[in-house]
Amino acid sequence: MSRFLFAVTALLLLGSTSAHALVQRAYVSALTGNDSNTATDCQATAPCRWFAGAISVVSSGGEIVAMDSGAYGTVTITKSIAIVGAPGVYSGITVFSGHGITIATAGVNVVLRGLTINSLGSSGSGIYMTAGNSLVVQNCVVTNFSSSSGVYVTGATQVRLLDSLLRGNGHGARFSNGPSVLVSNSRLVDNTYGLYAWASGAGVETKVQVFRSEASGNVGIGYDALAASSGQVELHVKDSVASRNGSGVYAYSSGGVALVSVTGSLISSNTAYGLAAENSGAKLVASGNTVTHNNFGLVQISTDVLESAGDNLVRENVTLNTVGTITTIGKL
Repeated sequence: MSRFLFAVTALLLLGSTSAHALVQRAYVSALTGNDSNTATDCQATAPCRWFAGAISVVSSGGEIVAMDSGAYGTVTITKSIAIVGAPGVYSGITVFSGHGITIATAGVNVVLRGLTINSLGSSGSGIYMTAGNSLVVQNCVVTNFSSSSGVYVTGATQVRLLDSLLRGNGHGARFSNGPSVLVSNSRLVDNTYGLYAWASGAGVETKVQVFRSEASGNVGIGYDALAASSGQVELHVKDSVASRNGSGVYAYSSGGVALVSVTGSLISSNTAYGLAAENSGAKLVASGNTVTHNNFGLVQISTDVLESAGDNLVRENVTLNTVGTITTIGKL
């Protein structure tokens, strides 16, 4: 009899565990959602209301899908997950304080696709990542985080910023102390700074590659690489635009190594410099670019290095086409 009772108890416990197992996909709806539906796993027929509610029922590696247009609230991500807005749907996160999306868990892989994240007075960032293995931001809009960054990532992680718009932020995107980043088909416009890559400390390296993207209308620098205290930054900009910023592309060293290349890009109508490098440890290499209608075109400041492949079109800059020593090299 005792064996029989043990077997029945085990089956009941197994059934209870299965009933509360995490699911691969959960749904949220601004029209019909209710977070009490976490009890039935936020199914499409009984969705949850908020991202923060739905994440509790999703297994690692799963996804949350926003079914209809509306705002879905801020969320802290503690597991590998994708948060996705259905095609044609406005999947919004309105941020009044703090960050829109926070990622601070080691080892997680996060995908954010089809989201609009907007600040209404927050001093935080739209997407804020301080730990994790990888982050993909695709087809997202992040706006009005004027006191901080649209996308802020620090630490050794892989980042992909694809087909997205970052507008009206302090930094459109800020990558610090270790990430390896690809930016493609994205726009960083009307921020204080467009893209900012930074590293400080021995052995710390930040790498950013930019393809077919635009930095325009930013008050400060469009694409900015700054290396301090033995840190190293690599910034490579190809087939892109830097226009109507304070300066277009800038390599700056404060005791570190800042290596920047700009290839096949349009650098135009920037208030100060088109392409510039400043201080020992900074190096900018330019090839196949059009540099025009800036106040100054190619600018070498102090003891840095600015190299031109000789195939750049540098003309009709307002004050001077070149400043300092421009070293001519072979084509890249």
